[in-house]
Amino acid sequence: MRYAQVVSAGHSEIVEAADTPPETGEVRVRTLASGVCSSEAPAWARHQGAPVRLGHELTGEIEAVGPGVHGWSAGDRVTGFASPAFADVVNTPAAALLPLPANVPAVAGLGEPLACVVEALSRCPIATGRRIAVVGLGFMGLIAVQALAEAGPVRLVGVDPLPHVRDLALALGAGEVCAPEEAAGLAGGFDVVVEFTGKAAGLKLAGDLVTRHGTLCVAGYHHDGPRELDVELWYRGVTIVNGFSGERRRTMAALREGLRLMADRRLTLEPLITHTVSLDDVDRGFGYLADRPAGFVKCVVTPG
Repeated sequence: MRYAQVVSAGHSEIVEAADTPPETGEVRVRTLASGVCSSEAPAWARHQGAPVRLGHELTGEIEAVGPGVHGWSAGDRVTGFASPAFADVVNTPAAALLPLPANVPAVAGLGEPLACVVEALSRCPIATGRRIAVVGLGFMGLIAVQALAEAGPVRLVGVDPLPHVRDLALALGAGEVCAPEEAAGLAGGFDVVVEFTGKAAGLKLAGDLVTRHGTLCVAGYHHDGPRELDVELWYRGVTIVNGFSGERRRTMAALREGLRLMADRRLTLEPLITHTVSLDDVDRGFGYLADRPAGFVKCVVTPG
């Protein structure tokens, strides 16, 4: 097998090693696609010390099953939770995987971010007739727009500074889109606001958009410093929800629901996968996160 490891700031190397058999309860998965996630960008860009392996958004095909594994066979396409996924093959617990629907291409079957979005939304009081805004229309925000559209909101607005992702949001189910400076005129107008920017300014805007006794869901990955929330949210009775869960039972349930939406053709990642790189070129994939080339939404590492 081959795998990528980060050896210095912004630089990875490819290592060749023998395959290891899956242990009890595990399966060996041949990687078909692994997403480049912004949550790992700091570990890549600022790396110091011993080499580190990254990647946790996996779609693959089972090659072998370990002792005590039932119901899985070689050739089954799967998605779910596996790390480190920037590798030709990964051994992972079978319980962390679900079947990839037959209608979903491997490159667009990234289960981990799908589960994160569905889990975050499950914590929000989403129902028919709600006014909902999504602040930040990156990869996860655009997944959220599709899932939220299924709930039948009376108003669904996407907010982002980039025109191409606003256009995608409209195509995928948003009723309206606007730039952040335009959203200021919508303050206090939404029952539920879901924030996916991971930035202080985006979180501030999301809070401004929530109505009295509404819900603010913080689903963005805030990894570049402390955040402040205006005490005015308290006076307005806003409920602040943490969109993250590290509990596998919950994330597996969310993944199951997300894959159902995919199988029913109600949600797709296909138009969101805008760039692909090979395992040898994983550094270029991380570079896309920083450079944001024209049309960029998501980069995926594929075999080759």
